Amino acid sequence: MNVVLSIEAIHPPLAGIGRYAWELATRLPFQQEIEAVRYLSDGQWRDLPTPNLVEAVSPDVELTSDTDKTVLNFKGRMRKRLEQFPHKLRRKIGQVPLFARAYGKFMPLLASNNLDGVKDAVFHGPNYFVPKTHLPSIVTIHDLSIYRYPQWHPKARIERMQMAIPEAIERASLILAISESTRKDIIDQFQIPAERVQVTLLGVDQIYHPRTSAQLTPVLSKFGLSMHAYSFFVSTIEPRKNLTNLIAAYRLLPIAMRQRWPLVLVGGGGWQSEDIHADIQRAVSEGWLKYLGFVDQADLPALYAGARLFTYPSWYEGFGLPIAEAMASGVPVLTSNCSSMPEVAAGAARLVEPGDVDSIREGLAQALDDDEWRELAVQRGLQRATELSWDACVRNTVAAYQSVSNK
Repeated sequence: MNVVLSIEAIHPPLAGIGRYAWELATRLPFQQEIEAVRYLSDGQWRDLPTPNLVEAVSPDVELTSDTDKTVLNFKGRMRKRLEQFPHKLRRKIGQVPLFARAYGKFMPLLASNNLDGVKDAVFHGPNYFVPKTHLPSIVTIHDLSIYRYPQWHPKARIERMQMAIPEAIERASLILAISESTRKDIIDQFQIPAERVQVTLLGVDQIYHPRTSAQLTPVLSKFGLSMHAYSFFVSTIEPRKNLTNLIAAYRLLPIAMRQRWPLVLVGGGGWQSEDIHADIQRAVSEGWLKYLGFVDQADLPALYAGARLFTYPSWYEGFGLPIAEAMASGVPVLTSNCSSMPEVAAGAARLVEPGDVDSIREGLAQALDDDEWRELAVQRGLQRATELSWDACVRNTVAAYQSVSNK
């Protein structure tokens, strides 16, 4: 079976959709059912770029299969062309409505033209997109936030996505959702038969795992941090992540607790983040919050594993990959009781109401100070993380390819 994979989402820093597309792109060629994989981006055939990651596994990670070793060697050989890849330019001008509309019309035509010459393959759009094509096709829908919460997105993105998503759903032979929560949202929003939507959960990279103090110290010392002496949050700084309520709730904790376990934030600024950054700076000036901004992706596994608590009271997630990464790192998790987050945590996390500052405050107090709960949360989180693997995600995706290619 041959596969054409769309890879527009692959660019540094890898997170969310980009991570998902990268794992598919680098693992699919080693599946025995797959004869060949070709990559399409911006409507054109591409070589697979390398997202400037530290993909080499640290010495304390045990590779569990020959496939893992082969995939990692493959990733290591491809550290070349990403700096020339036009993702930054595309992202900036993509926020201009006129360009977004032109791109939304021209790129699918270019992709369709190139696919016309492909005789035998399955097309997979892992980022909401399927062009007109004679090939059996699959699209992955990660969430429907542009429909449920349009206030979180620039106007140009809303226009582009509200055109692309319905077209992709109409054209796709099968729709993949990254959680049962997203699957239900898709069925409800577009009133389509349930059998057209299949769940393929995301996975956790093996670089996320518990670490000893000796392993953590070189990284944590760079940021003035100590093991298990801070709460941690990582994501783009934007309204959807509910940082305003998280900071407000943290401020209500006793000052001794805030000073003992400050809140550490990692992430670059996103859309409409000005007010959030003002809240951050106020908390920094009060001495109980550290904002590290964007950090090298190679440092993230240690920052996760060194935390006393991972905090993620987001308003809405299609999956919530940082939750799984924190659990795999052996860290207790506090997250929201809505959308996909309870599903991903599967009983291992402390759930809070994201719109209720007191609920978040109470959750923080317990998660930071209740040793009995913390020990249980770590055990359950590690167990849950073993159930979320990229190998399983790719195997399920290949099975989906087979189901549409046989029709």
